[in-house]
Amino acid sequence: MVVKLERLVKLKVSRKVGLVAKISRFKVWLGCLMVSTLSWGSEDIMTGHVGVLSNQINADVGDVPGNRYNANMSFDYYKNPEKKSENELEARFTFAGLVNDRSLFMYSVQESYIAGKLTPRNDLKAGRQILNWSTVDHTWGFGKLNNRRNFDFFEPGQEGLIGLNWEYTASTGLQFKLFASPLYIPEMNPAFDIDNSSGKIKSRHPWSDVPATTAEVSPGNVAPINYKVNYPDIADVVFRPAAGFNIGYQNDYFQMDNFFIRKPENQLTTKVDVSVDTINNVIKANITPEVYYHDVYGSTLKYKNQGLQMYASGIAIQPNDFPDGNAEATRYTTIKTEKRREAYMGGGISFKEEIYSYGFNYVARLSPFDRDKEELATDPRWNQALNFFGTWQATPKLSFIGDVKFDMLTSDRLIMLRGIYAVSKNFMATLGMNLIGTPEDGRSFWSTYTNNDSLFVGLRYVF
Repeated sequence: MVVKLERLVKLKVSRKVGLVAKISRFKVWLGCLMVSTLSWGSEDIMTGHVGVLSNQINADVGDVPGNRYNANMSFDYYKNPEKKSENELEARFTFAGLVNDRSLFMYSVQESYIAGKLTPRNDLKAGRQILNWSTVDHTWGFGKLNNRRNFDFFEPGQEGLIGLNWEYTASTGLQFKLFASPLYIPEMNPAFDIDNSSGKIKSRHPWSDVPATTAEVSPGNVAPINYKVNYPDIADVVFRPAAGFNIGYQNDYFQMDNFFIRKPENQLTTKVDVSVDTINNVIKANITPEVYYHDVYGSTLKYKNQGLQMYASGIAIQPNDFPDGNAEATRYTTIKTEKRREAYMGGGISFKEEIYSYGFNYVARLSPFDRDKEELATDPRWNQALNFFGTWQATPKLSFIGDVKFDMLTSDRLIMLRGIYAVSKNFMATLGMNLIGTPEDGRSFWSTYTNNDSLFVGLRYVF
C-alpha cells in the first residue's frame, strides 16, 4: 500500500509551488534592470509578435482545458549584435508570454544580459544568458543545462541561467569560458494552483501532471488525499551558487565544446510525507520543496560548410542523493523522488538551401532505467529516438514546416506540421497540427499528455 501511495501522491512539479509568484517578479525585475541601463540606438534590433491561436477547428482534437485557444506574444531586443568595440556594450532582452483559455498567464524571460569586451580577446557577459554548450540537450529538450520555457512540450524552448560568463579566445582558436552565479531561478512553467486551506492541487495548464485526488488505503476503501505544501523562504531557494567551465576550439569549419558545471537542478524536487487518518478516512500528504544539486558535463563537436552542418554531442548528469544542506534530515525519509544518473549521446546533420532546409537528429540513452524498479523516478523523455525535420518556402508568401520525432524503444511519436501564409507585411496566418502517439501500455513520459493534440489556426501581427 505504501508504494502505491508514493506513486499517487508524488509531485513531478518542481517549480510550481507557491514560490512562483515572488520568484517570477524577481526574475522580471532583474531583466528590466539590465535593459534599462542602456539607451536604444540606430543599430538596435527589435522584433516580436502578438497573436491569437485556436485549437477548435475540430472539437475532438486536443479538447483539453488550457489547450483550446490562447493569446501569445514575444519581444526580442538586441543592441549592437554585430558591431562591437571596447567602448560598446552588447545587450539582449527576450520575453515571451501566453494566456490560455483557463486565464492562466505564462511568461518567460529567456535572456536578459549586458556584455562587453575587457580586451580584444576577453568578453564578459552579466545577466540571464543561454549557455550554448550542449547541442543534444537543446535539441531534445532535456533541460539539464539551461532552463526551459515550457509553454508546451512540443517546443520547450530555452531559458538562460543568471550569472557572469567570461570568455577568452586565443589566436589559435582555443576558447576558455567560465560561468559563475550566486542566484538560482528554477523553471516556472507549467504551474499548479495550490490551495492549502482546502488541501487541493489543480492546474489550468494542459502540460501539468496533476497528482491523484484519491487513493486506495485498503481493499475497497478509497480515501481522498489532502495536500499541504510547506513553503520554504524565498532566500533559501534563490541564493544557491553555481559554477562551471568550458574548454573548446573554433575555426571557420569546426567548433568543439567540453564543459562541466555544478548547479542546482532546473526543477525543485518535492519530498512527500504521507499519513492516513483512519478515523476520518483521509490521506494527508505534506509536501516540502527541496533544492538538489547535480553535476552536468559533456562534449559537442560541430562541423559546418556553407549549407551543411553536422554535430555529435554527449551529456551526462550525476545528481546528488540528498538535497543541498539537508542530507541528514532527509536520510530516513520514506517518500522522496529517486535520483538516478543519466547519460545521452546524439548526433545530427542538416542541409540549408535558399528555399528549403532539412535534416535529422538521433539520440540514445546510455544510462540504464527500469521503470518497475524505479517507481519514484521520472520516465526518460527520450530513450532511442529519431527526429526528421524540414522547411520549404513554396512561394514568397507561403511556407511549410514539418518535424517528426519517434522513440524506437517506447513507440512515442510527436508530429508537428504547419503552413504559414504572409497575409501582408505584418500579418501572418498559420494552419497546423501537433499530434502525440504513445504506447498502448501507457508506460512512457509522453503517456500522461497523450490527449494534448491540437489542430489549430492562428493569426499574428509581426513587427
